[in-house]
Amino acid sequence: MRRRFAKASLMAGLALSVLVVPAPAPAYMVEAVTAIPAAEGEDRRRLEDAIQAAIDDVATHAVAFTPTVVALLDARLIGDRIFLFVLLADRDGEQAVKLLLEERRGTRQVGR
Repeated sequence: MRRRFAKASLMAGLALSVLVVPAPAPAYMVEAVTAIPAAEGEDRRRLEDAIQAAIDDVATHAVAFTPTVVALLDARLIGDRIFLFVLLADRDGEQAVKLLLEERRGTRQVGR
């Protein structure tokens, strides 16, 4: 009887410890595309304001997490629109973003 109780207690303890151990938090990274009117590019200040507003809109409405890193990866003029390619990541994705950007620029050091 005692042995059965000890075994049941051990099993309950193991089951409880599995529930208590937190799972690692996932890193979130999203590349989003947004666009602004090409006419915004006629004036540098208007262009900067339009880009900032578009990125803020993506960060607020397009992702379900609070980004801690936002990078403008590319911009392309197509017709009457300027398409903005934006990378957003949360705190856990910051290091991965850093590595991706280094790789993209060709500045990543070998062995890192």
